[in-house]
Amino acid sequence: MKTPVKYSIALPLVCLACIALHAADTTPAQSLVRAMRSDEIAVSSAKRAFLSGAVEERFGKTNASCVKKMPYTEFSAGSARVLESVLSSQEIGSALAFFQSPAGTKYVEGLIRRLRASQGEDSTLPKVDSKEEIAPDQVAAIGEFSRSNLGHKIMGRDMTESPAALAYGRDIMSAIAAKCGK
Repeated sequence: MKTPVKYSIALPLVCLACIALHAADTTPAQSLVRAMRSDEIAVSSAKRAFLSGAVEERFGKTNASCVKKMPYTEFSAGSARVLESVLSSQEIGSALAFFQSPAGTKYVEGLIRRLRASQGEDSTLPKVDSKEEIAPDQVAAIGEFSRSNLGHKIMGRDMTESPAALAYGRDIMSAIAAKCGK
């Protein structure tokens, strides 16, 4: 009778320890990827290209169900490598502070809402349930970050057209084609 009680107490403690260990292994760049949701956005764009048939000539036919199920988490490390190749440690820290702030969260949620709206009902991006209510101080913080050199670097060609970003995009496309090809 005592043994199940010991396990029922020990198991949650072990799970908490594993979560803490995993969190300790997360780099600032990986945290920034999740705060920006850049891995989700990149994989969603790739899925859209496959599902619309836009890349069929280059990659061949794919199974739509497989493409839709492809998890963005398989590409999170690649997205972190892109950030690390373009941004300094200090810039990653500054960007992380913004994107983890209430204003940064609202910025990312708004971006995802707009991408979903432009993609229509077939979007593979998750629906953002919260309302788009942005306080004046958040609008100011978003504007200040967007106008900053770091904001331009993250949202501009320095990031999107870097050799690491282009290789990352090719890796996503190749992986989806390899896993979901007919």
